[in-house]
Amino acid sequence: MRAAALTLTAILTIASSLPAVERQPSNRLPWKEAGLSEREAAAHLLNRFAYGPRPGEVEAVVKMGLDRWLERQLAADLPDRELERRLDKLPALEMSASEIARTYPRPGMLRAEAGRAGVIAEDTEDKKERRGAMRVWAEEQGYRSQRELAGQLMAQKLWRAVESENQLAEVMTDFWFNHFNVSMTDNQSRGHLLSYERDAIRPNALGEVRGLLGDTARHPAMLLYLDNARSNARRGLNENYARELLELHTLGVDGGYTQKDVVEVARAFTGWTVGVRDGGFLFRPAGHDSGAKTVLGRKLPAGRGIEEGEAVLDLLAVHPSTAKHLAGKLAVRFVSDKPSQALVDRLAAVYLKSGGQVKPVLKALAESPEFWGSVGDKIKSPFELAASAIRGLDAEVKQPRETLRWIADMGQKLYAYQAPTGYPDRAEAWVNTGSLVSRMSFGLDLAAGRVRGVDVDLAREETLRAYAERLLPGRDLKPALALMEPKVKGNEPEQMVGVILGSPEFQRR
Repeated sequence: MRAAALTLTAILTIASSLPAVERQPSNRLPWKEAGLSEREAAAHLLNRFAYGPRPGEVEAVVKMGLDRWLERQLAADLPDRELERRLDKLPALEMSASEIARTYPRPGMLRAEAGRAGVIAEDTEDKKERRGAMRVWAEEQGYRSQRELAGQLMAQKLWRAVESENQLAEVMTDFWFNHFNVSMTDNQSRGHLLSYERDAIRPNALGEVRGLLGDTARHPAMLLYLDNARSNARRGLNENYARELLELHTLGVDGGYTQKDVVEVARAFTGWTVGVRDGGFLFRPAGHDSGAKTVLGRKLPAGRGIEEGEAVLDLLAVHPSTAKHLAGKLAVRFVSDKPSQALVDRLAAVYLKSGGQVKPVLKALAESPEFWGSVGDKIKSPFELAASAIRGLDAEVKQPRETLRWIADMGQKLYAYQAPTGYPDRAEAWVNTGSLVSRMSFGLDLAAGRVRGVDVDLAREETLRAYAERLLPGRDLKPALALMEPKVKGNEPEQMVGVILGSPEFQRR
C-alpha cells in the first residue's frame, strides 16, 4: 500500500492547501452534459490523462476538483521523491549522451577495439572462449553492454508510468516518442535511445512542437535511424529524414507536399550529421548544399547554412496541415479511434492560435464534449494494460524484467517497433485471439503473485463486486459482473481479481 498512500497523501495535501476559490466544483469540463457523475468523470480523466487510477485516487481527484487536477498535471511539477530514489538505481540516467556512448558502445566497435588491443589471439576458434575473454576485458575497461542499457531504458519507463505523480507528462512522453519513433532494432541508434527520450522528447512533451522538431532532428538517434548522418558523411543527398519529417512528423501523408518538396527539404538538411569524436550533433558547412531552395512555396535564399534546416522546422511547426495532422493523432489518443472531423478542426484551430503549443490543445481536448462522451471507447495497449493493472492493485514493481517480458508477449516490446510510424493507436492493432489470451494470462498471473519482481498484496474476504468497484471505478458494473460471475469458482481473491483484470471491461480506458 506504500505507493498509493503516498500518492493520496500528496494529492489531499495539495487540495487542502489551495485557496477556497480554487476548490470550487469543476465547471469548465463538461462532464455533466455527458450524463456522468463527478466520480465517473474523475475515473475517466484518470484513465485517459494518466495510466489509470490507484486505490483512493478517484476520490482524491473529486475532492481536489477535476479542473484543478488537470491544471496540476499540465504544470507537471508534483514532487516524485520515491520515484527518483528508485531511478537512482539506473546509472545511465545520470550520464551525458557522450558518456552513455562511451560506456555502452556498439558490439561491433567493442570487438574492433578488443582486436586492436590484442585481447583475442588470432588462432582462437572457440566462440565461448572468445566471448569470455571479451567480457573480462570489457569489464576491466569499464564498458557495459547495450543490453544492460536497454534494460535501464525500459525499466525507467515502466517505473515512471506506475509511480510518477506527473502522470500526464508520462502519457505525453510516450505519445511523442511513438510519434517520433526510433527503434531499438536499429543497431546504429540503439545506444542513443535513452538520451533521445530523456533529452529530446521528455523536456518537450508538454511544451512546443517546434522544440520537439528541433531536438529530435538534431539527435543522433534520429540522424542515424533514418540514415541521414551516414549519407551526409558521404556528402550525398538522403531523402529518408525529409520524407518522414513531412509525412509522419508534421504535415501528414495528405499534407499537400510534393516530391520536389521532399528533395528541397533534404537539401536544407545536408550537413546535419553526427560527430565522430563525441557522437553528438554536428553541422558540417562543407557538406551543406547552400543553393537557393523552395519549400512549400517558401523561398530560401542561397548562401545560408544550418539556419536553412531551422527555417524549414519553423515553417512546418505552424503549418495548417501540421495542425490538422497532430490534432487528429491527439484526438485518436485521448478520445476515440475515429474522432469526428469537427473535433479535429477545433483542436487544429487551438494549435494554430497558440503557435504550436501542446498544453492548450490538451486543455481543449479535456473541455470537449467528445472526450466526455467516449468513456471506454479506447482499448489499452499492452503497456497501458500492465501499468494500469499494477496501479489499480497498488502493487510495487521491484524488478521490472518479468513485467516487461509480459508486455512484449502481449504484442508491444518497448522501443522495438521497426517502422518509423510507431505503434498503432487503434483497437485492431491490439485485439486478436492470441493477444487476448496473453492479456487474460497476465491478469491471472499478476493477481496470483506469479509475475516475478512485482509485490501484490490482495485484501482478503472481499467479494467480486468489491474488487470490481476498486479496479473499475466509475463504471457500470452490472453487465460486467454478469459476464464475470460465471467464470469465478469459489471466493479466492487471486481468481476474482485475475478475472477482472482479464475482462473486456478492464481492457478499455
